[in-house]
Amino acid sequence: MNINVKKIFLFISIVILSTICLQVYWNYKNYITNKNRLFNEIQIAYDKALEIYFTEQSKKDVISFFSTDKDLKSKDFINLVLKDSLFKNEIRMNSPKRRETDSLFLESFSDDNVKIDTKIFFADTKQDSHPKNKSIRVLKGMTAQKQIGGLEQFPNRIVINMSSDTIRYKSVDSIFKSELNRKKIGLDYGFEHRKKDSLFYYFSTNKEIFSEKITPKSSFFKPDETLQLDFKYSNLQLFQRMGMELVLSFIFLLAVIGCLFFMLYIINKQKKMDEIKNDFINNITHEFKTPITTIATALEGMSNFNPTNDLEKNKKYISISKNQLIKLESMVEKILETAILPTEDLNVSYEEIDFIPLLNGIIEKYKTITNKELSFITTENKVYFLGDPFYLENVFSNLIDNAIKYGGDTITIKCIKEHNNIIIDVEDNGNGIPKAEEKTIFEKFYRIPTGNLHDVKGYGIGLYYSKEIIHKHSGTLALISTNPTIFRITLPYGY
Repeated sequence: MNINVKKIFLFISIVILSTICLQVYWNYKNYITNKNRLFNEIQIAYDKALEIYFTEQSKKDVISFFSTDKDLKSKDFINLVLKDSLFKNEIRMNSPKRRETDSLFLESFSDDNVKIDTKIFFADTKQDSHPKNKSIRVLKGMTAQKQIGGLEQFPNRIVINMSSDTIRYKSVDSIFKSELNRKKIGLDYGFEHRKKDSLFYYFSTNKEIFSEKITPKSSFFKPDETLQLDFKYSNLQLFQRMGMELVLSFIFLLAVIGCLFFMLYIINKQKKMDEIKNDFINNITHEFKTPITTIATALEGMSNFNPTNDLEKNKKYISISKNQLIKLESMVEKILETAILPTEDLNVSYEEIDFIPLLNGIIEKYKTITNKELSFITTENKVYFLGDPFYLENVFSNLIDNAIKYGGDTITIKCIKEHNNIIIDVEDNGNGIPKAEEKTIFEKFYRIPTGNLHDVKGYGIGLYYSKEIIHKHSGTLALISTNPTIFRITLPYGY
């Protein structure tokens, strides 16, 4: 039996350990999956932010030249725009006076000093082929074109799309933050603008050192140029993303471990119950054997040692046999009653009882069979209760009998009424009950171990029987003190 139990314990321990390892591995894989998913979402958000940025910039960097003069020929329009205005710088901005500029695109059409709709006037020139006092309108950005209503209505138009080496980091940062907020991602980050593998510029809103890097997949950058994203992710953020999976995993792990430990508890309890039952069977067999042997001896005496058929000897032998049969019957009754206690088959008849004379009678009976001092203390004249006198008398007898067998030399029984309750204490001044045994003394068949001492015999059913009977009378039986030993019965007064 012990070998089998050890094998079961080993198997369950292996199952628990395997379950824990499996859950740890599964959660780790889930963590890696969520980490990769987070990085992928950051990559997508960053690429989209760059795409939005460059798209918006391309719209802003569009310059459109057109003329509202329908008489102006296309050739003359092209010469005016490309030859004269761009290369010879013969333009006048918002004034009939001539103005020299360094560059039409760097100065005249920068974001700071060019209006959405600008008119360029061309004054008299020395070349007679050019028209005199002609004007060309300039629009910057797609928004300006939409305000005009589109350039398709003008026959003379030129659209130039410029590209700039300059990256506006704050604009990229703003768009990227919007994308992160949309995806509900909290992130600390910075930008590394790299050209030909060397750092051109670093942009960050804080001074932290970021461990993770992402290279954009955008096709808007020139070869050997990129705007690398440096960032730092939080494990807490990943755990929040894994919240439901972690909770379910933890609940499942607790459930499995709890079930296995409960199984261990049941197996261990059954093992103890088996040992207790074996001890009970051995003990009750010994108790049964004594009266049977005594009866057999008396019958043998009547048969073999009473040839004259002496009536006095026959009466003596018959009296011995009768007493032993009564004892045997009593033990059988206790075992049968104990077997049906937890069920509804036990018939309890309720009648009015006065505990004072009932307890006095029990105490006087035990005074005749023991040399120990028994005393009864009460301040009540009458204590009435509605219950079964037979079973309640057995309960009081069990407690007093245990006190005589296992307790000290002085046994005190108290009966009082308190807060609509009847309280009956059975107290003795013995060595007490060990702390480790307090929770188990009311279990069926349980007896406090006494080593190799067998001076006092018991069945291990007295306290269990008593507690069940009191429970059926809507009361409680409890051990309230171990030194001195005090068992307390509490019953509802006027039940």
